[in-house]
Amino acid sequence: MSLIRACPVFALFAVLPGIVAIPTAASGQTPDPVVLRLGGEPGRTARYRHEKQLSLHLPEELGGDASTRTLLRLDQTVERSTRDSVVVSSEIREFQFEVVPAPEQLPDLGRLEGMRFRSTTTPSGRIYRIEVEGAGDQVGKPLRDQIESWLRELGFPALPAGPTRPGDSWKDTTRVPLSALLGLQGTAEAVEVRTTTLRAIDETPHGPTALLDVRTEWTSAGEGPSPDVTVRGSSRQSVRFAMESGWFIDSSGTSFIRVEISSGAGTEPLRIDAVGSYETQLLEGDG
Repeated sequence: MSLIRACPVFALFAVLPGIVAIPTAASGQTPDPVVLRLGGEPGRTARYRHEKQLSLHLPEELGGDASTRTLLRLDQTVERSTRDSVVVSSEIREFQFEVVPAPEQLPDLGRLEGMRFRSTTTPSGRIYRIEVEGAGDQVGKPLRDQIESWLRELGFPALPAGPTRPGDSWKDTTRVPLSALLGLQGTAEAVEVRTTTLRAIDETPHGPTALLDVRTEWTSAGEGPSPDVTVRGSSRQSVRFAMESGWFIDSSGTSFIRVEISSGAGTEPLRIDAVGSYETQLLEGDG
């Protein structure tokens, strides 16, 4: 696999307002099922702050160790909600990106501030389509892969397709390009399995709140154009969802990913370790 060190990418997240049914149950009884469904009235907007710290351990031939800090503010507005789909428009309002040690060159990331993109999902949040507004055919597959990776990997999780109770789990599996996952150039992919569990429903200042535990695991795809690349890793997140307002309140978590690249028989593989921590907070919502 042709691989050079690229600037470590930042993480984004998808946050979509939803409508849920609030359970009622007497003490000792099994709670009634709830329906966690994305939606909301058109025009509703949520504003979020997201920060991520990433530490990369790289071989000297790939530039050596580095760390990054990403801070961004994102607005998300519901455009349309139907029985079959939800359309949300997102705009990056502020973006900061720091790398230590500072490389000789950094990509021009200024164009990301003010960037708008539209995501179309199922009512449970599974992505149909990503469109970058005003870009037309100028946006290539790598950027679309990156945006979809932001929305899927380090954001609020997809919701269950049907009714659920505390203790229930649901799972999503997809393939992720390493170029989108870690900012490494090449064609290798990882298989991502995300398991989300409704841990409890609690009363908070935001009203009844769904507490979600999210575990993501990455493994090698094991086929394709780069079978000499192995991947393993995992992340854990805690997520809170305000059931009355339909907004995600916050999310925090950590991740670890190891990539090994075989360069030939009898040689030690190149190893890349990435350790991340991240936090997302709702600043305000108009609903």
